[in-house]
Amino acid sequence: SEAEKLAIIRRHVENEVPEAITFLGNAYRDGAFGLKSEKKAVKLYKRAVELGDVSAMLNLGYAYDHGEGVKMNEKKGRQLYRMAAARGDAKAQCNLATMLRNEGSDESQREAFEYFKLSAVQGFADAIYMVGYCYLDGTGTEVDLAEAKRWYRMAADRGHATARFNLANMLFDEGSDESQREAFEYFKLS
Repeated sequence: SEAEKLAIIRRHVENEVPEAITFLGNAYRDGAFGLKSEKKAVKLYKRAVELGDVSAMLNLGYAYDHGEGVKMNEKKGRQLYRMAAARGDAKAQCNLATMLRNEGSDESQREAFEYFKLSAVQGFADAIYMVGYCYLDGTGTEVDLAEAKRWYRMAADRGHATARFNLANMLFDEGSDESQREAFEYFKLS
């Protein structure tokens, strides 16, 4: 039963198991087991971060980045994303890259591109799409339409709708009958 599952989770939380603490934080955040409190979720994530849980770093970073259960604080959000990214979390790498990209300086753009690539190499579709986007518009790297198309194709093949749409537009603009047929297939999927 849910009550039994929750009792087991709470026992692990009492024993300071970081993954259980994060799991309970997620339950409070998402409203699982009849629980719902963003503030309680944040409190649990903070405890799990102190114990080194990477998922808690990502979730707490998101809470600060979006002001969920805490006052919005992009600096704290970025710091937590950076901690999780340094430990190899693909979503944190992508979230950090997005924040850096939005800062706008050349240095932050280059760093964003590197974090997008780190995340993309792990197969994170949003990051794969963003690497393609960076190659298309020259964010943090040189414009390279062939590379943009290659990365968009990888993201599209993972079901990323925007990548499918952008790839279809690129293929359509090439003008050949073959590329326009392929574009039509991607348009149908997006």
